[in-house]
Amino acid sequence: MAVSRDMKRKYDLLNALISQERPNLSDLSEATSIPQQSIKRHFGAMRTDFGIKLRFVRESGGQRGSYGYYAIEDWGILDKDGFLKHYGKF
Repeated sequence: MAVSRDMKRKYDLLNALISQERPNLSDLSEATSIPQQSIKRHFGAMRTDFGIKLRFVRESGGQRGSYGYYAIEDWGILDKDGFLKHYGKF
């Protein structure tokens, strides 16, 4: 099954989000070879297109500019188990 480069990047990001413990932008960029600015753009598109709820969890007291990680709170219209089952086929 052929998918567009844009969709493949979204799938790669989803996989990186669930396969890493507490991934930050640097971790995701390193795992996917996607620039950090592009990751932010893809996050926005995934929220809009799929209804995914991504949350940035702040560490260090929750102050702006502090460190944190990204977590999926809700998969929206996507089925997590189905994604995990078929991800390797793309």
